[in-house]
Amino acid sequence: MMASRALTGTTAGTTDGISVSGVFGRSVDVLKANPVGTFGIGFVMIALPQLLLEQFGGRAGLFRGLGNDTYAVLGLYGFVVGLLWLIASGAIVHATVAHDEGRVSALAENLRIGLLRCLPLFVVNVLFVLAAWIGLLFLVIPGIMLAVMWSVSVPAIVAERVGIFGAFGRSRALTKGARWQVFGILLLALAIYILVSIVVGLMGVAGYGSFSALTGGTAQLPVSAPALWVQLLQSIVTTVILTWYTTVSAALFVELRHWKDGPLTDQLADIFA
Repeated sequence: MMASRALTGTTAGTTDGISVSGVFGRSVDVLKANPVGTFGIGFVMIALPQLLLEQFGGRAGLFRGLGNDTYAVLGLYGFVVGLLWLIASGAIVHATVAHDEGRVSALAENLRIGLLRCLPLFVVNVLFVLAAWIGLLFLVIPGIMLAVMWSVSVPAIVAERVGIFGAFGRSRALTKGARWQVFGILLLALAIYILVSIVVGLMGVAGYGSFSALTGGTAQLPVSAPALWVQLLQSIVTTVILTWYTTVSAALFVELRHWKDGPLTDQLADIFA
């Protein structure tokens, strides 16, 4: 029955279940239901390392005495931050899938899944970026098509453990017949992400500018105090929008899976029928 439903959904060509409101609404529901497993993970693994680097590495001048080793240390730090982000993204995807199952996944469960999936997530992300970049470099349209076709490969490898190449195949199958809708949803989410990122950057400039005006523009006065709250605010807003964007990708995967395979409750009913 599951197979027949999947084929029926695919051949019918209807995309009623794929919409901006459906995907965005699901992402918001996940964030509201499990803020610790989404925003909490994002803050600890994204915002906090960034703040530590800026405060203790940049302003405290801890990297100044390293000489030629500065770039090596920064490179190692970037690798660690990237690894933490992979774990966080896997954890957030798992929280979204768990929400579709009708439960709130525990923080430890999300982190465990993120840790177990970080290596295949790294490979999938690298292959995805390389393929899309090459496509954009030579011909823009093929790059966009690949990006849309493989847009839910990351959630697929977290939720279904289909393997690296299986994740790309699964994403291609799920997006088939709804790629214009997927493109529109991702484009809107990306536009919101970029807009908020620009606002965050302007907030930082305004914060420094306001403090400089209050001090009469004297460079001798310390700026570490206002810099801290400015950077903290930037980190919080950046974490919120990045976590939301990751949840949107996972919610898109869930919506596509519902459209192709039917809701999870129907699948369980078929199994035990």
